[in-house]
Amino acid sequence: MSTGTTFLRVVWKIATGLVLAAFLVVVMAWLSGAFIEKVGPQPVAADALPPRVQTQKVERRTYPLLIEQVGTLQTQTEARVSARIMAQVLEVLAREGDNVTGPDQPGKEPTILARLDDRDIQARLRQARSQVAALESAIDAAKAHLQAARASAESAKASLEQAKVNRERAARDFQRYDALFKDAAVTAQQLDNARAQRDVSEAQVRAAEQQVEAAVQQVLAAERDIQRLQAQKEEAEGGVSEVNVLLSHTVIKAPFVGRITKRMIEVGDMVGPGQTLFLLETPSRPEFHAVVSESLLPHLEKCQSLDVRIDSIHQTIQGCLREIIPRADPSTRTVLVKVALPPRPDLLSGLFGRLIIPTGKYHALVVPRRAIRQVGQLDLVDVLDYRGYTHRRFVTLGYSHDDLCEVLSGVEEGEAVVVP
Repeated sequence: MSTGTTFLRVVWKIATGLVLAAFLVVVMAWLSGAFIEKVGPQPVAADALPPRVQTQKVERRTYPLLIEQVGTLQTQTEARVSARIMAQVLEVLAREGDNVTGPDQPGKEPTILARLDDRDIQARLRQARSQVAALESAIDAAKAHLQAARASAESAKASLEQAKVNRERAARDFQRYDALFKDAAVTAQQLDNARAQRDVSEAQVRAAEQQVEAAVQQVLAAERDIQRLQAQKEEAEGGVSEVNVLLSHTVIKAPFVGRITKRMIEVGDMVGPGQTLFLLETPSRPEFHAVVSESLLPHLEKCQSLDVRIDSIHQTIQGCLREIIPRADPSTRTVLVKVALPPRPDLLSGLFGRLIIPTGKYHALVVPRRAIRQVGQLDLVDVLDYRGYTHRRFVTLGYSHDDLCEVLSGVEEGEAVVVP
């Protein structure tokens, strides 16, 4: 390679490097803003006047200290209608939500809720009635036998009296013949005949007395038979009454005026004694049951007015404290209280609620609800400073009271907040 060619290559590399270096310097100057026109220093502008806004001061107010205790809405009168015999369900006449009448409503028959199979009981009833009829027939026969025995006894007594009369007459005749025989007025044969007549009449009297005794025993036996049959009849009639009671248990009736809240049987089910068939309640007497801490008992007294908050209907209802159960649960240290509520169609058993118990007073800072703005999950207020300018503050809110809301943190008493 010639010397001239080598020199040209060296010059070309140097020139290329210089061009690249110049390009990099220009790019760095552009990125640093060397080619952008700068604004020179200007005089400071005067402060703009603050906008005129409507404000309201943060106030400190006193409110009652309320403690909530959860509970359940129930009715004052609730019954579990149960079966009293073992039988199969033949018919179900009541459904959930049906209104029923009970024996306590005058002029109306109790509502029949269901019917059970009564064929076995009907057979027992027929058997018991047949037994009563047979005993009545036996008693009639025993009474007829008693009448015959009494007639026989009366006849035997009459025969006895006649035999006694004959004996006395025969005794007098013997005495008379004996006296005449001593005077030789009658023969020995006549005296023997009189003696024989006396002995015969005496034997007739003894026979008549035995007949009377036998007739009396027959009368007493007939009376005992009647008494025995009467006792058996009364026992049989008691059996009929018992079977009738069992028969009445096959017809399930409503115990009082109310509404069916739950049905637990279907046609064909086999039910047993004590098994619950229906749940029945009186919706006209609702009450709220709450389990409260034993520390709240000093703040509660009977007939006290309390508020109950029902979440499902979003309403607070005032009730009257009807009962405080005089026993605490040792495991939870709680006591059951019952608050009577006014009847309403939307108060259904089983609804969740909160019992509000006042326990004292407390102080809180409040601001108008309109002054609070929500941005996402944050609560904000605009606070006016001493110069009249507004500043945004984050606040923590507490309970609401009509158009005011408690502020737990973020503002101080006396500060002015903007009210739109």
